[in-house]
Amino acid sequence: MRMKPRLVASFGVGCILGLGGTVGLVGAATAAPVSTASFNFSVSLSGLTSSPVTVTGTGHADKTNDEVSLSVDLPAAVAALIPGGAASPEVVNAVLAQGTVYVDVPSLQSSVGAPWISVTLPTKSASGVSGILSKVASALGDVDSIVGFAQSHHATVTPLPTSTIDGVTATGNQIVATHRRATITATLWADSSDQLVQADVTASVAAKKKTIGVTATINLSGYGDPVTIVVPPLSQVKAIPFSTVASFLGTAFHHGHHATTH
Repeated sequence: MRMKPRLVASFGVGCILGLGGTVGLVGAATAAPVSTASFNFSVSLSGLTSSPVTVTGTGHADKTNDEVSLSVDLPAAVAALIPGGAASPEVVNAVLAQGTVYVDVPSLQSSVGAPWISVTLPTKSASGVSGILSKVASALGDVDSIVGFAQSHHATVTPLPTSTIDGVTATGNQIVATHRRATITATLWADSSDQLVQADVTASVAAKKKTIGVTATINLSGYGDPVTIVVPPLSQVKAIPFSTVASFLGTAFHHGHHATTH
């Protein structure tokens, strides 16, 4: 079974996004949603490539304006999968603002002709992103609701002793859930205001011929602090139609699907 490079890269991005989704598992959080936050994360993948790969990054989120900025450090093994990329580490930056996604991929700049690529989301997609950000913002400030949601869906929840996480006194809960061939373990640490301080997630998925493993950690801080998310100037941006990106991703998925089934 040979994994296509695009599929590997897509899976890595998916895991990063999935980590954010794990934080916002519950859609019924009742506490006031957080307005801003800063975060850093680390995601390690095993089973997809010959050796484990770790991706790290930092970012800021502003729910009031539906804006997010992200800087991701790609190791050489992942950077080499980018079209035109070299087998050396690379830093990729991304910004979501006003329904448009901006991405800065250094190895693509010569072929694109600009430092940044922009994709304006369709109205329906932009509204969907806003809705997701709202749910995550609510969950970040109401960790008890995430724990309650997990219990109501038959996950095993174990309270943990109080600990100091990133200099903050925090209470923790370990959540273990099994779904078909996947087992997910998440440890959530919350401060005295029930805001998420740290989430640790491990998951293993049994494929036909191998087991894919994911280990991820996200740390959050600066709730309510001012954040500045800078949109790149138009002179540095090459706009790409959403339809072109959708077509590319569809082709990548189609090729990756055949790679895993043949």
